[in-house]
Amino acid sequence: MFDSLELSAQEREQLTLRVHEYAQRYLQELPAAPASWELIEDMAVATLAAPPSDHGVPIDELLRKVSVALESGINTASGKFLSYIPSGGIYAAAVGRLLGAVVNRYTGGSHGAPGLIALEQGVVRWMCDVFDLPEAASGVLFSGGSTANLTATVAARSRIGDDFSHGVVYASERAHHSVVKAARIAGVHPDRIRAVRADSQLRLDTAELQSAIASDLAAGLAPMLVVASAGTTDTGTIDPLEECAEIAAQGGAWFHVDAAYGGFFALTARGRSRFSGVELADSITVDAHKSLFLPFGVGGLLVRNETTLMDALEGRGAYMQDVPDHAMAIPNYFAMGPELTRPARGLETWLALHLHGVDAFRNELDRMIDLAEWAAAELGRIDGIEIAAEPELSIVTFRADAGDDVSQRIAAHMNASRQVHVSSTTINGLFHIRLAFLSQRTTQDVAATALELVSEALAKR
Repeated sequence: MFDSLELSAQEREQLTLRVHEYAQRYLQELPAAPASWELIEDMAVATLAAPPSDHGVPIDELLRKVSVALESGINTASGKFLSYIPSGGIYAAAVGRLLGAVVNRYTGGSHGAPGLIALEQGVVRWMCDVFDLPEAASGVLFSGGSTANLTATVAARSRIGDDFSHGVVYASERAHHSVVKAARIAGVHPDRIRAVRADSQLRLDTAELQSAIASDLAAGLAPMLVVASAGTTDTGTIDPLEECAEIAAQGGAWFHVDAAYGGFFALTARGRSRFSGVELADSITVDAHKSLFLPFGVGGLLVRNETTLMDALEGRGAYMQDVPDHAMAIPNYFAMGPELTRPARGLETWLALHLHGVDAFRNELDRMIDLAEWAAAELGRIDGIEIAAEPELSIVTFRADAGDDVSQRIAAHMNASRQVHVSSTTINGLFHIRLAFLSQRTTQDVAATALELVSEALAKR
């Protein structure tokens, strides 16, 4: 415990040492730790939720409480975490986040930390280049894809004017829920949000999209935003991006690609070939805390033209009169998104990329595709299992052809083992199980264990 908020050098060293030791022990024990735990007990909740005392508590006692807090829920840091969308949480980025928190520089405006913003802009420019966006492209890092999708929706809305009541949003029925949520937050009426049917391959049906736009134009409505997915959460499916871009352009709509999950697979040869047309997007959502393996909390929005964000989002009060004008090299991020105060998100991304080099990320992404393709092939050999769609990226979605009861029993058996954790989804009204490979800690052995558990559950029928 410490009496003063400003610690001495010795106190800082002592605190850092204790936390460092805890982190090292946690990572060393992680491979043997279960994939999930039971729900937290009421007694533990009461203890953990206790208010702070007037006097401090020793760090070792607090870390013991952290350990109690961690022994519940899903072990998302584990390589056995195959549910939802895993996040690698690489250590280099954690160090970058610590460094950013220590220096605690303001990066919302260009005057606060121009050097750190220059680092971040280098990362953003690199991201734009990954997707072959033009020189005028730029972007801003947010806490995640939901904020990025919302910001893209606001940018698209502003392009049709202050009265956007006639504006229509189009997205696949398999799109991430944040797309519809963003439209609702942005003030789009539910009657102006179209869920476009997916085809037999679970991709957005472009004929349906074209028909919906033509019908709305004939009714005097304005196509405002077309959203395509570069890797759906359900199955990792990639919508026909090039066709969607052409249809959006013909209808006068903003074309947005939600690549929150799959985006950085574009670093691989297989991923980039499957993303043909992404370079035509007006905006792209990417999450570094997904396919760049960073800890949760770093997503972003890339835009074809930086001015489109500023036209939609710039604003300042009298108290900001000392802030220099926006510039592409050292921008005011508050002019490109909803945040005024923001941390140095670019620092952890920059540090991880420069420390490891891009090839390290590319190799891991290729390995994730390999794991998914291997798992899909092995599942195809199990009698009674059918795959929803051949994996295009790193998600394999499957079900028991005997019906939902068996599929649900398989999922329950897998999770009850604590050897892996999987999640489910519903496709065409049927229960499906998902295997999502996106952690540098996920090994071939983990994937093999998951399939052994599937076979075990089927054998118990």
